[in-house]
This record gives sequence, C-alpha cells and structure tokens, in this order.
Amino acid sequence: MKYLVLPIVAASIFSASADEAQKANLIEIGKANFATCMACHGPDGQGLAIGPDKKMAPSLAGSKIATGDPAVFALSVLKGIQKDPTNTAILGVMAPLEMALDDEKLAGVMTYVRSSFGNKAEVVTPEDAKKYRELFKDIKAPVLRADLEKTAAAAKK
Repeated sequence: MKYLVLPIVAASIFSASADEAQKANLIEIGKANFATCMACHGPDGQGLAIGPDKKMAPSLAGSKIATGDPAVFALSVLKGIQKDPTNTAILGVMAPLEMALDDEKLAGVMTYVRSSFGNKAEVVTPEDAKKYRELFKDIKAPVLRADLEKTAAAAKK
C-alpha cells in the first residue's frame, strides 16, 4: 500500500508546482500587458480618478465582473463595454481588446487582474481564452455593462 501512495503524492506535488508555475507565468504576461488597461483603470486597478467623484473606469479591486464568471470577464475584455448614459460616475468606455490580445495575453491579463488588487480568483488558461473567443465570435459590438451576464449566458447556450 505504501508503494502505491508515494507515486500519488509525488504526482500531486508536481501537478501543484506545475499549476503554480503556469499561474506565475500568466501573471507576468498579464502584468506586462496590463499597461493598456492602466490608461483607464490606473496602475493600482482602482480606476483613474477624474475629479473628486468621477473615474475613467471602475475599480478592478473586488470587481464582480473581474472575479466572477470568467466568461463574463472575457466578454467585457474581448468585446468592450458601452457607455451607460445613466452612470455619470464612470466617464470612459471599455475598448474592445480582442484584436490586441492573443489567447495567451488575454489569459495573462485576466489572470493578473483576478490575482491582483486584493482579488483572489482562479487562473484563466490560454485554452480557456480560446474557448471564450470562439464563444463570443458572433458579437460584433461592445455590450452594456447591465447586459454582460445575460449576453454571456445566451452565448453559452
């Protein structure tokens, strides 16, 4: 029995370290590509302040979009988010980044955001990113923030 347990334990350790290595690599890729996002979300992910009560973009810290269903987050990054005329606190729009980020960079940025700014959400792999890109390929315009979850759910059907 002890000879059977040892390979299982060893496999678990190597798998965990491989997962951690992949996560670390994706975070580095994401950090390098987050420069585009900083223009609106700021280097600290808090949203670039424009005056005392307005921001270019919302905070990524604790963001339900960033840390929730990764498909919803991928949709927002790939296709962008339309300006909501009723939300005067956020001045900018989320530009679509599907042409700027290949699958590895998309996974990296998503993993970096989901692991930074106090966030603790699971890794998004390049394989996941490819799946999301395919899932949302027929969406041709930015989505309203209020419709992100509904749009992502409809695409999954």
